[in-house]
Amino acid sequence: MEVKELVNRRIEVLKDKLVEKGLDTAIIIKPENVFYFSNFNPVINSHPCFVIISVKKGAHLLVHSIRCDHAKEEGSLDNVQLYGKWGANISLAMDPVDAIREILSHGPIKLGLELSDVNYKLYQDICTKLNISFIEDISVDVNMMRMIKDEYEISCARKSADLVDIGVETTIKYLQEGYSEACASTEGQYQMRKTWSKLYSNTEICGFGTSEGGIIDSFHVWCLSNEHIAYGCDCPKHYIPMAGDISLPMAWAKVNGYHAENERSIIVNKLDEKRDRAYKAMLEARQAVFDKMKPGITLESLYFEAVELFTKYGFGDILPGRIGHGMGCSAHEFPSIGKGVKIPLTAGMILTVEPGLMEKSWGGVRHSDTVLITENGYELLTKINNKCIIINK
Repeated sequence: MEVKELVNRRIEVLKDKLVEKGLDTAIIIKPENVFYFSNFNPVINSHPCFVIISVKKGAHLLVHSIRCDHAKEEGSLDNVQLYGKWGANISLAMDPVDAIREILSHGPIKLGLELSDVNYKLYQDICTKLNISFIEDISVDVNMMRMIKDEYEISCARKSADLVDIGVETTIKYLQEGYSEACASTEGQYQMRKTWSKLYSNTEICGFGTSEGGIIDSFHVWCLSNEHIAYGCDCPKHYIPMAGDISLPMAWAKVNGYHAENERSIIVNKLDEKRDRAYKAMLEARQAVFDKMKPGITLESLYFEAVELFTKYGFGDILPGRIGHGMGCSAHEFPSIGKGVKIPLTAGMILTVEPGLMEKSWGGVRHSDTVLITENGYELLTKINNKCIIINK
């Protein structure tokens, strides 16, 4: 199925949800969600993009005038409108909310907004300039839609998974050869890019930028060792792992807007008793989670499987807050695999499975796989060795 058709299908699903909630219009603002409903990524969001979905008037992609050609050539919505000034392009208005008023030009409006992602000034402008009868939060509705991936999204995630496998596997290889965290990570990232240029060069690897910057290259590889692992995420150092260390190479990639993640905890020669016990607990907890994974099982129940094993191994005082999360347009997407999350596994979900332990005094252990929930169970999208990994020096 063509991406354009899939985007239109998503819009129709959201329109049905609006009708169910007694709403007639949605303004989509979060960059990842704008992409989901338009297949357009401006890369940099200093001038924000919007998707305006009206039950009666259909969908419009509103972009700053500077993004005109990009949006029309790469987006999947036919109706592209402009705001702001750039060259000879003709805009509806200089201000985006004034342009939205021109698009809707009717009222009163029963509006759905992602209230968790709207800054206060924009919210005030919408309330002041548009004829709003009431506003309702649709953040959860959009999150629930994005939670289940279609065939196109899954195909993109598969490519990303291939690339993060390459990134982590290459980093491990260079750690074995005596490279520092930073240098091994650089080799891993370089190999990801070479593989992309060879196999997937017709795809886009841009990320979703902020209001002050853009992400042209979404390939990230980094490596932390020992106590540094407890930071969770940080820049690798020019430290060469030595005997007795745990080192943790990690990789992210995004292909055509969709992420995958791979992380592997590496034993250098042999661990002391506490680190060894933590590593074994991590492997056993992962297996317990995988043994239970199938449609209908709640995310909370997977969390309890892992923490039960961690407690059994004597780590009940440092239990993780979650053991995985959704993957998609965001690297950390709704939902979490954690306590209180009673959402059942459903075919089409893409999640990370990463029960881990971290504690500043000794470090941490964690493997992370990107996993697709299938009709009968699950499929590992990341495929490199996820058991005990030892390098010798």
